Formats: sequence, structure tokens, C-alpha cells
Amino acid sequence: MDTMPHYFVKHFTDEDGLPQNSVKGIVPDKNGFLWLATENGLSRFDGNYFFNFGSDNVPGLKSSRMARIYPSDTAIAVETDIKEILTVTESRVKQVGKVLPGYKYQQYLDTKDDFYPIRGWPDDYAVHFATMRPIVIPDATESYFAVNRDTISFMESGKEAYRIIHSQLDLLRLFVCGNRLFYLNRDGRICGWNKDRQVKVSLSGDLLSDSAFGKCRMELFWNLAAHQVFIYTDGNCYLLQREADGNIHSTMVLRDFDLHTAYINSIYYDQVNNRVFLGSSTKGLYVCTRQQFTAYKSEASEAEVFYAQAPFPGNAVVTASGLAFDQQGRYSRLPLSFGRKNPLEKYTLARDKEGRYWGRDGFLLICISPDFSRVLCKIQLPYLITQVYVDVDGNLWVGGKYPGLYYIKMADPARGLQFLPAAINDVNYIQEEQTPGILWVGTGRGMYRVHLPSGRTDTIKGLETANIRSIYIPKQGETWITTYNRGVFLYRNERLAALPLDRQRYMTSTHCIMEDDQGYFWLTTNKGLFSVRRQDALDFADGKQDDLFYYYFGRDQGFNTNEFNGGCEPCALKYEDGDISLPSLDGLVQFTPAAVRMEMPDKGIFIDWVERDLKLTEAGERIELPNNFKTFRLHVSSPYFGDPRNLYFYYCLEEEDRRGEKIWLPVNSDRTIALSSLPSGNYRICIRKLKGFGRDQYMEKVIVISVAKAFYEKGWFRLAVLITLICLVILLYKIRIRRIQEQNKQLEIKVFNRTRKLQETMAILQESDEQVRKQSLMHKHLLTAITHDIKTPLRFLLRVNKDEPGTLQTDEVKMVTYESLYRMHHLVDNLIHYMRTTFHTGEFSNEIVGLFPLVEEKMAIFRPLSDSKGIQLVSYIPPEMTVAVNKLLLAVVLHNLLDNAVKYTSRGSVEITAEGGTAGVIIHISDTGTGMPPAVMEWINHPGNDGSWHSHSTGIGLVLVKELLLVINARLLASPRTGGGTILSLRLRGKD
Repeated sequence: MDTMPHYFVKHFTDEDGLPQNSVKGIVPDKNGFLWLATENGLSRFDGNYFFNFGSDNVPGLKSSRMARIYPSDTAIAVETDIKEILTVTESRVKQVGKVLPGYKYQQYLDTKDDFYPIRGWPDDYAVHFATMRPIVIPDATESYFAVNRDTISFMESGKEAYRIIHSQLDLLRLFVCGNRLFYLNRDGRICGWNKDRQVKVSLSGDLLSDSAFGKCRMELFWNLAAHQVFIYTDGNCYLLQREADGNIHSTMVLRDFDLHTAYINSIYYDQVNNRVFLGSSTKGLYVCTRQQFTAYKSEASEAEVFYAQAPFPGNAVVTASGLAFDQQGRYSRLPLSFGRKNPLEKYTLARDKEGRYWGRDGFLLICISPDFSRVLCKIQLPYLITQVYVDVDGNLWVGGKYPGLYYIKMADPARGLQFLPAAINDVNYIQEEQTPGILWVGTGRGMYRVHLPSGRTDTIKGLETANIRSIYIPKQGETWITTYNRGVFLYRNERLAALPLDRQRYMTSTHCIMEDDQGYFWLTTNKGLFSVRRQDALDFADGKQDDLFYYYFGRDQGFNTNEFNGGCEPCALKYEDGDISLPSLDGLVQFTPAAVRMEMPDKGIFIDWVERDLKLTEAGERIELPNNFKTFRLHVSSPYFGDPRNLYFYYCLEEEDRRGEKIWLPVNSDRTIALSSLPSGNYRICIRKLKGFGRDQYMEKVIVISVAKAFYEKGWFRLAVLITLICLVILLYKIRIRRIQEQNKQLEIKVFNRTRKLQETMAILQESDEQVRKQSLMHKHLLTAITHDIKTPLRFLLRVNKDEPGTLQTDEVKMVTYESLYRMHHLVDNLIHYMRTTFHTGEFSNEIVGLFPLVEEKMAIFRPLSDSKGIQLVSYIPPEMTVAVNKLLLAVVLHNLLDNAVKYTSRGSVEITAEGGTAGVIIHISDTGTGMPPAVMEWINHPGNDGSWHSHSTGIGLVLVKELLLVINARLLASPRTGGGTILSLRLRGKD
């Protein structure tokens, strides 16, 4: 059986992110990253991703072609093909020019007298230059070995300290280990020097047992930058380390890997995690990890499916098929396994205290001898058997597809198989609690607790529909349950608690829980093996910690397949010395838990790059973002070369001044955190990962993001907005006031217009009322005139012509008749003029009227009457006198005034005079009559009388005159005449 270590090899090329497939150097930094020098840039490897540096992202760098890595003690120093120097400090790359202080001797100047510093072994250029110039082998900052043919000079601070002479010197067999110079002879012996004195060096370790060592087929590989020296034989690689006594110890680090076929020119060995990194000149990077698990199989077939297993004498295990394996993987086929058909089905196998094995075959319960050579008995059951279990007391329990349990008390085997009427069926797993009398039974639909021997069955709430895969009870009151599709549960203190699933949810279907001696659970699934600390799981169930760290092992750890098997009893087996054996779909996986090293993701968290709106920006602890950014991404990394499923990143985003409950979100599988636009302010991105087992084993990194305020959020803008708002309010207020004023004006105009219309209407109504009043007055005047001025003459005429025809003379009758008719004619004429003026609505136009002709015309009308009464009519009006007035209206006024004067005068005279001036013309009509009554005179002289009827008036004439005076803009004054009579003065205004 091959017990030598095996390795899982993972190959990375430019398709996986390497900048180029030629790796010239490999060196780790203090943070745990691995740095690779290639011909297209310097690459930082974190175990999964390559972060590349070249002329496109290193300011000032002109060439991306890396030539060598210096063995610097303070920082990683890399030189390009054009002598540019890059340094790596705190995992950050920067260019420092073309000179590296303290290491000038390592720089190759390519001059005639220059020496050539080696890059490590192999170095083809060293062999070429060795015939022409000295070859430099670095030792420390200011010291080195200069090799020139058979002479080795130790140079310190530019001076030769001592010299070593070695005949037939093969340059490629020299190396420095622990600051001492050594030489590998062709026969495999190693010699060293204490300054210039040669000393014997003994070699120990794994190399001595290599057959190639005896045949002297060895080759040196020397990683100068990492200070590691390797010897390569036929497919095997050994690390050389100088011990305290000065001797060299060899340790195998790689097996069965042809370095020449892969063109390997650089090797780095991670001693802590047994991992080898191989840099190829043409094929990229190989990562070789030692596998910690072994899957044992027989040679019966390429694939062997295992389920139930039981202890077997000789510190071995036996399967139901009769195949036994010891802890070294050696197997043996037991007698019953040679038959054409195995007597037992492979899903259940129990060993009693007598060493006998119990299993099933359909409805048959079968007992096998301790040496697995023969069948001891077969017992028929009434149902299909599923699981067989032997409790602490050695009693055998049998469960099946139908209700109830069967058991055999080994203390009283004569009683045979007995039945316990428990309310359970479809049994998947049986486990006894440490408390006597309690049996836990898992079924295809629920978990039950059976009290013996009554058979009373308790149903575990919360698992009524669960498909139970296994049960583990480490102590009383603590029951662990695995299920199909629902994960792992802990039942304790009558309370059921579910453990969290892993991020990939592989633990949804967990087959088995097996505890090792260090307090760790090992959990098998269809997608690999998990380990979790039991105390962590208890603390999580009690609410003492928020997360649970699971360590994942995959197929690269030595399994033939990631699919472990369950649905069997027992689901796993633990040796007496603590080793564990797990059944899988392809072999039995056996391991020593204490020897398995779990590589914890305990390195720091780093931000590789920041991208804003698809443009890369410099990453730092504080990132400034503009207000209008659209997208923001940052890439998270942490050096981890184990299974990437053990490295989980979570992040939360919170405002700096608002610290509430954090909501942790998983980082994407590509390890980028993407954010869209954020409001202005300061934020904290907290990035977290679990770094191992234990409570609160978190590692966090905080990035502060400051989103600039938009212009509209700044103080000056807000002040401007405030001022603008105030101005706007004032403006709106003024506009509102102006609008109200305009509305008021409009309202005033409307009110004015309506008032004007109302006034016009009122005026019209008043005018109409005045017209009505005047009509009424006119009617009254007409009635009075008719009653007084017409009716009396008519009555007189009737009496004269009828009653007294002989009393009066004919001439007198004619005279009386004439006078009456004249009066009636004059009255009717006045009435007609009165009605014309009353109903006239137009304007009366003025004209230049000769006053003398008009007065003569009117006097001519009244002369017959005046002559008959003996009245002399005299006019003293100058012929040239004129007046601007309406002639018709003035004629009516003069006519009525002359009529009034003649009427009330008898045997006298009526004189008409006129006087003119700047104020106008005054016409005086003077009579010698009886005189006008004072009341009538007062009525005439009062300017407020507009023609209203007066009780003392004797006719319509004066009323008509009074109304016409307003039209012709004149005034009439009455005064008594000295000696009797009346003077009427008509005052006409002059031209305007």
C-alpha cells in the first residue's frame, strides 16, 4: 500500500489572470501575498486572484518585463529589463528609480569589466557569463561571493575578506544556506566553508532514502529572494535547511512531479501549510498542496461505494460486504465476501459484545461470526428491516418500515426476538441516550424519543416532517441531529435549535456527525467534509455568538469524490486511537484528526483597487467621491491559499453619524463590492471575515467614503436659496399686493362704471322723472290755462253771442269778440311753444340776432290790440344792436313779455329799451299798468324757480318765459315802475 504523501496540483496560466506564462521569480511578503515576476509585469497572488502591476498602472514605469527579484531583507525589490527598480512595501508597489541603496552589487551593468549577479538556480545566463567575467552569489546587504573559475572571493563593503580555492568548480552546485556557502558534490556529498577553511557537512533527512540520491542524479534549485534551496531528483523535490550544528537536513516537499517537463525555473515552499509553488518559464504557475486525507479502496473495482462499517480485530474496520481495512490502508477480503452474493446489505452493520456482526437482508435479520466467515443465524421479521443497533448494554434493536421495534436482550437470548409497540415507523437511525431507558429514533418523517420498556413515544416538535439522517448524543441532554434538506439541529433542554448553513448551503443535507478527541465535529455531506468546533456550535445555539465558522475540506485534500454516503448506521466509525473512518461514494476516507492542519483565513483584509464610473482610482483608507457618481466598486482581497470556500467576506454600509443595527451582506464571488449613487455625507464600509474557530473571531477593515455635497447642498447655495426665497416671497407678496391693487382698481373701475351706469340710469330716471314731473306740471298748467284763459273767454263769447245779443253794440261785440279770440289765439300759441320747449331734447343753436327788427316785429303783432286800448307801444332800441341768442326762443320770450305788459295796461304806454355792455344785453319792458303782484314779482326774481307754476300767475306765458330763460342763458328781473306799472328786465349774457 502506498503510504507516501500525495499532492493536489492546481495550474494557473494567463487564462486565470496571470499577466504572462513566464514566471521568473517567486517570493512571499510579510502580509502573506505571493509575488511573481513575469515578462509582462509583477503579479501579486492571494491564492485565487492575480493583481498585476506594469507600465499601465505603475506611474513612471516604462517597461513591464521583469528580469529578477533581489534577495532584499527589508522589502521586495524587482528589476526590469531596462534597470528600473520596483519595491513592494506593505503589499504596495512603487518605482524607486534605477538604484537600490545597499544592493548595488546585484545590479548588472552589462559592461566589459562588470560582474554578473546570479538570479538563483537555474540561471542559463550565469553559465554563459562564467567563462568571461566573475559571477556574483549574494550573501547579505553589503557582502557577496565572487566566483571566477576555481576561485571564490568573499567581498565585504567592496573589499576581499578571504579567498577560497576549489578545483574543478561547477558553478551550478554552489549555494548559500543560512548565510553559509555550500557545495554539492557530484557524489551527493555536501561540503561547506568556515570562511576560507573547508569543513565537513553531513546530510540527513528524506533525501537519503531516494534511490536517485544513490545514483547521484541531483539538481539544485535555489530561490535567492526567498532564501530557499532545493534538490531535485527523479520527480521528487527536497528542501535543504541548515541546522544549528551546521549540518544540512533535507525534507521532501514534492513527489512525482517532473520539473523539467513543466519547465520549472523557480520554487517556493510554504512550510507551514506544506504547499509548493512552482514557476514555469512557459507554462505559468503550479500550486502543489499536500493532501491530508487518504481514500482506501480494494482492487476489486475502480469505484467502491461504502456505507455501514464496524470495528474489526487488528485495529481495522469491516464493511457489510466483508472487506476489511486497517489504518495503513491495507485491505483483506474476508471469507463471506468471496460468494457470488454478499449475505448482508451494506446499509446497516452492528457488532455486539460477543464480537458477532448483525445485519439485514430484506426481511431477514442475519448474524455473522466474529471472523466474518459464516452466518450464525437468520431471523424472519414481519416487515422490511431498515436499521440494526446494539445499545450500551449489548441489547440488539431492530427498526423497519412499519410501526414498532424488535429487540433481543443479550443477557437472556433464550427469549428470542421481542416486540416493543412504539408509535414509529420507517426507521432511519437508532441511538441510545446515556440515561437508561431512553431510545432516540430518527425516521423518514420525524424524530422520536422512546421510553423503555413502556414504548411511550414523544414526538420532537419542529422535526415532524424532517427526514432524519443520523443522531449523535455526546452526553445526557445533548442530542445532535442531521437531516436531509434541512441541515443540522441541536435538541437540548426541550428546545430545538438549528445551526446555520454554510454559504454554499452544502450542509443542507448532512449525513453524519463524528466528534474527535479535540472537541471538533466532522460533518459529511454530498459536497465535501466540514469541521466545526463543538463549543462554538453550543454557544451559537445559546445565542452567545452570532456566526459559526465551518472549515471545509474538498476533493483536493485527498478524497476520490466529494460525495460522502449517509442513510446508514453507523454513519461513520471512530478507532480507539481517535482516527476516523468515513464512507464515501468512492472509497473509505480515513484520517487522524490531530494530524489534520486547518489553514485558517487569518491574514489581513486589503483593498486592491477602487473603480468609480468605470475608472480606476487609488485605493486608501478614505475615499472621496463626487456627488454625481453613478457606480462605485472596490475589490477585496486577503491572502489565503487554502480552499476558497473557507474564506467568507461580508460587508455593511452605514452612515458615520447613524450607528444602528448592522446588516451584513455577503461579498460577491468575484470579491467586489458595488454601490450605486449615494446621497452626500460620510459613510463607513465595514468589511468582515471570520478568521477561525471561537467566539467573535472576526477580522474587519473599515473604509470611509465621503460623498461630496452637491452644489445645492452647500452653505452658500442654501444661503442663496434662502435669500432667493425671501426675495421671491417679497416679490410674490408685492405681485400679490399689486395684483390685489389691480383687482381693486379693476373693481373700482367696475364699481365706477357700474356707478356711472347707475348714475346714468339714475339721471335717466331723474330726467324721466323730471319729464314726468314737467308733463304733470304741463298738464296742470294746461288745465289751469284752459280753465282760466280759455274757458273764461269762451264763456264770455257764449254769453255775448247768446244771452245778451242786443245789449252791446256791434262794434263792441266785434271788439270783445276780437279780444277774446285774440287771447285764445295767443294762449294757444303760447301752449304750443310751451309744449315744444318742454319736449324738445336737442340743442338750441345760437345766432346773431338783430334786436331792433325782432322787437318791431313783435310790437307790430300787438299794435291793433294796444291801439284799441289806447296803449302806446314805443321802442327805444338802437337799430344796430345785436345779441347772440336763439332767435326763436328770444322771440317767444319777448312775445310773452309784451303780451303780459299790454294785457295789464290800459290807457297808457308800453316802452321797450335796451342797453349793452361787456356783460351782455339788458332789455327793459316798462308798462303803466296796474302793476304786478309782489308775490309774482318775487317768484320771477328768485333764481331757484325754474318755471314751476305759481298760484298767483295768471297765465302760462310767464311759466314759459321762466323755462326758456334757462335755455337761452338769460335772467328776468321784475321791479315796480315809479308812478305805477311794472318794469321787466331781460338780462342776456354776452358771447363766451
